[in-house]
Amino acid sequence: MSIQRATPVNEFLAKVLFLLLPTAFAGYFLLQNANEYFSVTRNEAVKQVIYLAIGMGVSAVLYAFRFRFLPLFALLVFVLFSIYKGLDAYAVGEFDAFFISIQFLVFAILFSIGWLLGWGFIRLRYWSVLIAASVLTGCILIIAKEKTDSVYTLLRAFAPALIYSVYIIFTTEQIYNYKDKSGKFWWFLTRRLLAFGAVAALLLAGVVYSMRGEIKETVANYGGAGQNGETSMLKKNSDGTFDLKDYTKLRSNLGRSNELLFCAHIDNYFPNTETPNPLYLTAFYYTKFDTLTETFERDKTIPYNDLFEPDPSKLPVFFTQIDTNVIRNSLATKLRRSIDIEVYSKGLSPTTYLAPNVGYFVQPITVEKDFRDEFKSAFRAKGYVSELNSAYFVYNAQDPAIKKFQEQRFDVLRQVKGYDGTDSTFMRYYTYMPRDAKFNSISELAHRVTQNAKTPVDKVIAIRDYFLSKDENGEALYSYTDNPGIPDIPSASKLMYFLFENRKGYCAYYAGATLFMLRSLGIPSRITVGFMTVDRSDKNKGWYWYYADQAHAWVQVYFPGYGWLDFDTTVGNSDAQESPKPDGTPPMQPPRAWLAADGIVESIDTLKKLMTLKVKHFIFHDKEYDVAEAQPVLMDLKIATVQRDSMEVPISNIQKGDEATAVSYAEAMKKMEATTGEKGLSLLNRFPKPAPIDEVYLKRKDTGKPDEKPAAAKTDTPLTVKEIVLRILIIASALLLFILLLPSLVWMYYLTRHKYANEINKPYWAYRAACYYLHICGIARDNDTPMQYASKVVDPMFGTGFTAFMNLYLKQKYANQALNANELNAAASFLKPFIKAVRAKTPFGKRLLGFINPVRMISFFVKPTDNE
Repeated sequence: MSIQRATPVNEFLAKVLFLLLPTAFAGYFLLQNANEYFSVTRNEAVKQVIYLAIGMGVSAVLYAFRFRFLPLFALLVFVLFSIYKGLDAYAVGEFDAFFISIQFLVFAILFSIGWLLGWGFIRLRYWSVLIAASVLTGCILIIAKEKTDSVYTLLRAFAPALIYSVYIIFTTEQIYNYKDKSGKFWWFLTRRLLAFGAVAALLLAGVVYSMRGEIKETVANYGGAGQNGETSMLKKNSDGTFDLKDYTKLRSNLGRSNELLFCAHIDNYFPNTETPNPLYLTAFYYTKFDTLTETFERDKTIPYNDLFEPDPSKLPVFFTQIDTNVIRNSLATKLRRSIDIEVYSKGLSPTTYLAPNVGYFVQPITVEKDFRDEFKSAFRAKGYVSELNSAYFVYNAQDPAIKKFQEQRFDVLRQVKGYDGTDSTFMRYYTYMPRDAKFNSISELAHRVTQNAKTPVDKVIAIRDYFLSKDENGEALYSYTDNPGIPDIPSASKLMYFLFENRKGYCAYYAGATLFMLRSLGIPSRITVGFMTVDRSDKNKGWYWYYADQAHAWVQVYFPGYGWLDFDTTVGNSDAQESPKPDGTPPMQPPRAWLAADGIVESIDTLKKLMTLKVKHFIFHDKEYDVAEAQPVLMDLKIATVQRDSMEVPISNIQKGDEATAVSYAEAMKKMEATTGEKGLSLLNRFPKPAPIDEVYLKRKDTGKPDEKPAAAKTDTPLTVKEIVLRILIIASALLLFILLLPSLVWMYYLTRHKYANEINKPYWAYRAACYYLHICGIARDNDTPMQYASKVVDPMFGTGFTAFMNLYLKQKYANQALNANELNAAASFLKPFIKAVRAKTPFGKRLLGFINPVRMISFFVKPTDNE
């Protein structure tokens, strides 16, 4: 066995310190994660990494002396295999033999891997590329087994492997590229690694910060949804309340939360019975679908817009907002009536409005004082509801009245035979289907499922029955799950995966599939977003409790004359039907308010508990009044409670200029009645002085005018393909511009250092700047010494005094002789005329190309500067 020349000591030590040692740390990171999933490793990552490190160390020492690889490695494998086979003879008992054998096998594998790593790093230049790829692959495989539930978990699992992979390739190249292995080698390598660490940290932090939204969305999509109560349909606001999202993306994981959001009383019962008829509560509609991101979105430009979207938090207490246009736009004239509802919010955002379809009225109301610790705000709403609507569609009860209602509903709707005479714009919008092969297959499925159905409602029922059908083994064909998973083929459609392969999903999947199946049949439909209503209580009839996991999406189908009707094709979800705890006691309805006056506080006397409110708008005995000019009204606050942001505060919190609403339940205000045709100003003048007040509600300090939307209400829609491409182009252009400007930035750096250097260091910076400028202009030094470069290349080409300057520079640098005043002055004044002379004889185009060539700039620093 021949032994060749040993690796230089400095190079060997550098490889051990900067390659093998970080690899051992990376090995510990992978082994620690692997211990969570493979029981054979027995959570002994420290011991295991020692095995790995010993293998690397022994191998590195041997192969540094150029021992041949194959003979030594073959001998190692033979020895380890022999020991492994011979362990049975020394173990007592079958279990001990197995245990010892497994532990030695772990040692042998890790020691052998370490041996290979040590050999590769010592002997092979591009070994680091293979190792980097292997570490990244191993890390990805481990992450695939882990349920990553937060951005922190993802970064903790992946960032170290990514940094190591880039580091090991970079460091290996630095060690091999620097030929001088003397003492300068360590300073060179240390500088490069420190610079690498700083740049890597900045880049990683920048990428994570700039893409934090996308990373968070991806984590949620692949297992992290439901954190802190969020789901794919709910978003958590900064104040801890929840809003429904303006879009929902088909995810592989829904997330679920049992947090109570609100309770509601719905005054709706089956005819001539005391059986409650629950109604789904509507917030808004999804009428658009982004096929690239598989995201359902809102559209503000829908034809015949029947969506009422007030902000209850912006209205003074007991004041009302009504929009009858939505009733007209609902295109419903048959079997409609108005339904009253009261919503008491605990975790729901006070800006969110909900009502049975179609909502058209809102009135903020007070919460009775005994329930204010639980419920923060409340409002009344009215919905223009079809008598055929009901929450009972999939979650069918056994009550005979409900079954009878279902059949009656379908019989009525069978009178609609088609959509002849329906507005063409309306039909085009609500039957729109993307045109590609995926959606053609959905259309084929819809036509096959409904081939025996004649009327639109029978086609809806056929699609519902298809989702409820069973396979040849009697098992449900489709099932509900919060974790439908992802397609085996990357970038494949989750909707197609749900319909034709997995057949498991949550409400957005069923609603989306139903939407496109109906539209392919020419039936106008849309996805409605709100809350599923489930009747769980036998005691408090008409009261319903809503938890975060009841945020829901379902389909509405349009029937001419009857308008939009709710149809929920999501198969049974017992988790959403069963509450996590017994429903609580419904809040008592507040007493009737005889006066609610809205205005600006003109003065406040906290000692006498008197307030003067300038009133321009008020409600008296449920009738609204206005006055042309705000009038001061003296009010008695002796028994009044004061609230700001749903919190009771002392009367001292009232400040001049506050917006406030004063409410009175007093008998004196009850007995006072308005005369026929009496104006608001006359009523104000007849009020008792001071007027008795029971409650004062102070407006939020950060709210604007009532018709302004809060910043939190901005639509958070996903980016379109065009926007994504545009952003990528902008970022790429900015990055390209920065890269192209790098040579100029370095040149400015050299000029600045030369300008502000003292007289001793000025020759050095003049030399560096001159060499850099020449290099950028394409006059490379190559293998010449600095003096040869000046005398044989630069001066003959440009007629400059570079050689004379080099004599001064080398005298100061190598001869350790101080320059006299004249020499220092000559060295200090050298650079400017030199650059001017070079610029004059170098074409502008050549200089321009050099100053936008980052590769040429890098080559100036990478190539060792010998003889300097």
